[in-house]
Amino acid sequence: MNIPASKIGGKRAKKLVEKGALLIDVRSPVNFRDGSIPGAVNLSLRQISSLVREPKTKTLIFFGETEADENLVASTNYAAQMGFTQVFSLGTKENWDK
Repeated sequence: MNIPASKIGGKRAKKLVEKGALLIDVRSPVNFRDGSIPGAVNLSLRQISSLVREPKTKTLIFFGETEADENLVASTNYAAQMGFTQVFSLGTKENWDK
């Protein structure tokens, strides 16, 4: 089942992160090391299951290589299927400053 994540802009994402939202970079570890958004965690699709310990009300904000990145779409779908109710897609890290 494909559950599209709500799109979110950088300004709103920053406010949610300040309030405790988790910012998740689903790009490759190499791209993450080369530069990400400060405070973001790097999780592969396989690692998304580690979020099971988080409360389902925790706000999750994902970003990837592109707006339609396969890993981005799959990760947001997986989080929603796990029962998270606040799942957002920033699209790309460049959107952080928009």
